[in-house]
Amino acid sequence: MKLAPRKTIVSLLIPALAMGLAFLTASVQPADAGPVDVTPLPPVAETDGRAGACYSNYYEHSNRPFLPLVRAAGARHDRVDFIWAVIEPEENDGWNFAPYDELVVDVLAEGIDLVAILQWTPDWAAAQKYVGSVAAPPQRPPGWYVSTPGVQTSGFPLVPSAWSSVPQGLYLSWDDPENHWGDFVFETASRYRETVSVWEIWNEPDGNWGAWDGSAADYAQLLKVGYQAVKAANSNATVLFGGLMYWDKPLFFEEVLRILSEDPDAPAHNYFFDVMSVHFYARSSDAYNMVNHVRSRMRVYVPDHPIWLTETGVSVYDGAYPGLRLEYSATEAEAAAYLIQSYANALAADVERYHWFRAHDGDMAEHFGLTHDENYLRPAYTAYQAATTYLISPTFVTRVSTGPYTRVTLWGTPRGKVSVLWNEGPVAGVHTLPAVLDSATLVDRWGASRTIAPVSGVYALALPGATANRLAPHEDDYIIGGDPLIVIESETSNEPPTSAVQPLPEFTLSPSFTVTWEGQDNQSGVWLYDVQVRDGADGEWTYWQRSTGDTSSQFTGQHGHTYYFRSRATDRVGNREVWPDEPQAQTTLDLFDTFAVDIGGFFADENRNGIWDRPVTATGEITLTAVRLAFLDETGRDVVSPTVGSAWSFTVTVRTGQTYLLWATSDDHMRVVPFPWSGGGEVYTYTREALGLWPVTRTFLPFVLRGGRGG
Repeated sequence: MKLAPRKTIVSLLIPALAMGLAFLTASVQPADAGPVDVTPLPPVAETDGRAGACYSNYYEHSNRPFLPLVRAAGARHDRVDFIWAVIEPEENDGWNFAPYDELVVDVLAEGIDLVAILQWTPDWAAAQKYVGSVAAPPQRPPGWYVSTPGVQTSGFPLVPSAWSSVPQGLYLSWDDPENHWGDFVFETASRYRETVSVWEIWNEPDGNWGAWDGSAADYAQLLKVGYQAVKAANSNATVLFGGLMYWDKPLFFEEVLRILSEDPDAPAHNYFFDVMSVHFYARSSDAYNMVNHVRSRMRVYVPDHPIWLTETGVSVYDGAYPGLRLEYSATEAEAAAYLIQSYANALAADVERYHWFRAHDGDMAEHFGLTHDENYLRPAYTAYQAATTYLISPTFVTRVSTGPYTRVTLWGTPRGKVSVLWNEGPVAGVHTLPAVLDSATLVDRWGASRTIAPVSGVYALALPGATANRLAPHEDDYIIGGDPLIVIESETSNEPPTSAVQPLPEFTLSPSFTVTWEGQDNQSGVWLYDVQVRDGADGEWTYWQRSTGDTSSQFTGQHGHTYYFRSRATDRVGNREVWPDEPQAQTTLDLFDTFAVDIGGFFADENRNGIWDRPVTATGEITLTAVRLAFLDETGRDVVSPTVGSAWSFTVTVRTGQTYLLWATSDDHMRVVPFPWSGGGEVYTYTREALGLWPVTRTFLPFVLRGGRGG
């Protein structure tokens, strides 16, 4: 967890998130506004499972009150530490799984899955011994953290600083008995094989706050060993790259990926991670811009991997329980706006999971919680409910910025077209959204909704200006846009359109031919088509036309190939037809003709009229013998063997789309006969009793020899 990117204020040390190790170096500011009563929406029952939270599991001896709260908000995942120093506090397999057995049962009973972070080296397994320790807050049940026996300060148990150490034996084979990290990961993943399927290898190994003392190479090895151990325990498990803090060491993950890419075993093991995990806070656009940056840099080294935003949020400094007023903090209202904006941006960046940090404030000096405690909800809570209710299951997502306005559109959701709009600038304005239906539902960040109608084909939407700016001298930098609006355009019967490729002839006799398709929709109308082609009955379907408004196009193929076509349509609210299992049209290209040539003789056609004029003695149109004969394709290549004679007969195969030339030449006469082929599948005969050759006209240009001076 981090305060914010590029922070210039003094940091708060908050290792492991769940540990809540907070050293207060700034004062809590007075609230700018009083608390706002938040009335939660009805529990979110139908969502797409994208949303999660962090550390919703507290407190285990108080019926874990935050689990039902986040479940009702729409969260379906909770991200929690599985601390090695707690699970194996003593060497020689002194396992202590009891706290986690209880946690797993409780979380799953609430209908929430776990993302388990494997981290924190016990003192006995550290590669080097540490002197001293850091203090952890006392608000945790006994046994949850390892304390230093006999040493306490003000009631705070001491947490050994060795927890961030590189483990002993890390560079041994993952299953070597002396590779303590591999042993811990395998034993833990094996124990929870049936209940926990997502394992994150450490948290923020690129942070400067003491999470990981090793190098990028050490973390690459930690990830490699952890991946192999998890997969050995559960081949179906998902392994996450340790969530990136990013801003402290923006090149750290690239160095790790470079090292992994050079490992000869990496390609066979998905480069030792299944998902890239990132943390971006405070600036709502980072969920789009920075996620895409990480993805583009990741692709430089390894094939594309899914990305999860496993921590995001913004700390609040007002309300009944104000936190610190810091460079990148916000009001409770601004945090609610941040949640919807970052959620929409994450969808536009193709983020597969979104985890809000965190469920509640806990003991942190910065207050990120959807709730402060089980009795105090923040506006972000209802914003979370609105996001998990409406921003779900899109067929595809688009993002458009126009001036200060940003619009993220989710197409083809269960409710149709859902647009999220907000103003990035400080000045309020009106943004127009083209309408595709006669009415829409407008939802605000509180989840309140009403019906609106377009005027002259557009919805005119008043978008308030941004208010969340940084501290001086950066007060012109707005990190969160103004209050967002959600516009839902839904068909009365939200059904996909239908389409079909029109029938084609069994055989097509030219290399290029027209393919036509059409579609129908029940209300909003067909918007776009995709058309796929398959070469041969066993070929793979590939895109030929993608997201086109056209209903026909020219296709070019090869002789003897059979091409199959299918289409799908997308309507104007994004409902998309399912690809048909069977092709809708097919044709076989027959591009060759059989061409028979039979020329009985050749004569000198002096007047070029094509007639052998008689008597020969008067016209000079004599019989020609020893004629040089060739039949060439358009590249000048001989199609049949050239010959010399007084007659010529041959049969050859010719191809559609080419022009062939018959050459007949003698000393003073020549004839070139072109044969263009526009269609195939026929037998064609060229028969001549005699073919006249035309006289050759030679032109001689005079030239002058000039000598040099005095020549």
